Amino acid sequence: MSNFTLPEEACQWYRKRFRIETLFSDFKGRDFQLQKSGLTDPTRVSRLLIAVSLAYVWCVYLGVYALKTGWHKIIHRTDRCDLSLFELGKRLLKRFLTNGIPLPSFTAFSIMKE
Repeated sequence: MSNFTLPEEACQWYRKRFRIETLFSDFKGRDFQLQKSGLTDPTRVSRLLIAVSLAYVWCVYLGVYALKTGWHKIIHRTDRCDLSLFELGKRLLKRFLTNGIPLPSFTAFSIMKE
């Protein structure tokens, strides 16, 4: 069932849903636990969402960085990859912080253009 007249249009929007659902589950249940913040003031909630969004983008960037530079072979299994870019990025961040490895700067963003 759908409110779209064309099946193609419904499929197009449904495909986007999976990306959005992953974001929401990372924000709420899996990683950031936003529902436990106890915030009710809209201004404070929006500030928290901005901070969490920046952290999320940074982790996704680190996930791409891990794939492009070969770090994924060190931080994850080599026979298959079943982690999202966000999860790869979190693992890489933990590895870097644990071992005192300098974090890549955003000037390294050029790896995403390749």
